[in-house]
Amino acid sequence: MEKKISFRTVCQKIFLTCVFFGQNDLLSYASSCAFGLLFSFFPVVIMTFSFLIRVLKASPEMLYPLLKYEKMLPEYVNLENIIQSFMQFKGSVFFEFIVGISLIWLARRFFNFMLKSFKCIFHSETQRKPFMIAGEILLVFILASLVFIFITSVSLFDTEFLRQIIPSFVQNFVYKILRFAPGILMFFFITIAYKFGSGTNPSGFLCMINSGLCTTFFFLFLKVFSLIVDMPKYNLIYGIMGNTFVILFEIFIFFILFLFFAQMIYIHQFFDQLLLAELYLLPNKSDLKPMQALRRAMFIKPDYFIRNESVLISLPVGSVIFEEGNESKDVYYLAEGIVNLSSRNRVNYCVRGEFFGELSSVIRKPRESTAIASTDVKIIRIQSEIFTSMLEKN
Repeated sequence: MEKKISFRTVCQKIFLTCVFFGQNDLLSYASSCAFGLLFSFFPVVIMTFSFLIRVLKASPEMLYPLLKYEKMLPEYVNLENIIQSFMQFKGSVFFEFIVGISLIWLARRFFNFMLKSFKCIFHSETQRKPFMIAGEILLVFILASLVFIFITSVSLFDTEFLRQIIPSFVQNFVYKILRFAPGILMFFFITIAYKFGSGTNPSGFLCMINSGLCTTFFFLFLKVFSLIVDMPKYNLIYGIMGNTFVILFEIFIFFILFLFFAQMIYIHQFFDQLLLAELYLLPNKSDLKPMQALRRAMFIKPDYFIRNESVLISLPVGSVIFEEGNESKDVYYLAEGIVNLSSRNRVNYCVRGEFFGELSSVIRKPRESTAIASTDVKIIRIQSEIFTSMLEKN
């Protein structure tokens, strides 16, 4: 029977995601990915400018129509001097070769960081083939080019010069593209990365949901950030280095969200085993440390299992769960009530939040005690194979 998701289950998944995010040191991976992408951005910009200069040098007449708008430009901008500079430009094949090698090396470094972060999250490893490496380099080039085009376009369309020479309907059309295109491209990029980079084959729907959440939260962050920081004044004061810092910070926040929701996919995929491990390691009620108390309060009631009729057992007071000498190997978690465990030498009581019957499962021997419900109880039955697997993995 399909397990129903409750609000408590959602909170448990978010809690585990935050815990694993910290344990896996994903902040460090996010910073590495951010630096890797930003440094890959610079050779792409250089190569793009080099290509544009070569095109304009070969066809300088492309700039001549702009001369009629020269009076609209600031006094310190001289289009004739700019055109002469293009004509005098001498490209260096060796320099462009070095830039190309830098792009390849930085692209590989960037994807190495990403694959290492995914390996840390999903505990899997994707084999990289030559065609994949070529695709990575191409993807970084396309991604960096799109970022460069987007930032440049936004900056240009904010100038008074282009507002005067471009019709208003064209401006409105371009603004709509600039408004929605980045989010759509980001959504598809993240979805593909989650689907094929994890190595655990998560469902496409799960990847799309988390990709949509990542994209939405990132653009919400940009919106709030723009309200807090006045970027025109900030750039005026700090110049290009300030703008570079802001871009790096935004990329860093993106990769934090990117890896957070990747971790969320892992938690969702393997929630059964992770929840079982949390139940088995549930802190004692007498442990007063805030984190341990929060953990106990969060996981003592596992709705994810309780709502699953195939594993939940509800018994009235006096019911026998198993008897001494039985061959059953299942393990039980007490979700509600009290269970009496009696053997020849002693009597123990199992209360809410505790396991019982695990010894027979581990040593593969008959039951050494009899379990009787002292009150009405709700018990979660865990198969021996699942319990053993949980112990091996945790």
